[in-house]
Amino acid sequence: MQMPEADADVLARRESILARLARALPADALVTDPVETRAYDCDALTAYSCSPLAVCLPRTTEEVATVMRLCAEEGVPVIPRGAGTGLAGGALPTGDAVILGVARMNRVL
Repeated sequence: MQMPEADADVLARRESILARLARALPADALVTDPVETRAYDCDALTAYSCSPLAVCLPRTTEEVATVMRLCAEEGVPVIPRGAGTGLAGGALPTGDAVILGVARMNRVL
């Protein structure tokens, strides 16, 4: 399987995109360190992996909405992720994507 190429324009704007996310989210809701994002490179299907641009770990629907709005404005793909136990590759990021992990959310209304 060939992963899609990352958008060079998004990668060129990486720092400004991450700065916008950092200003909009609590400090512990944004993971950008490549060592820490490695845990999100793949789901339980480990045959394919790719480091994401960043990982957002919201606690509220407002934080989810903020991430989605900012990513839409910046043209950044968003990959939703639950616990990462899927075996079908449904949570595989690309290098220009933000993982939106919902593991901290504990209620469905």
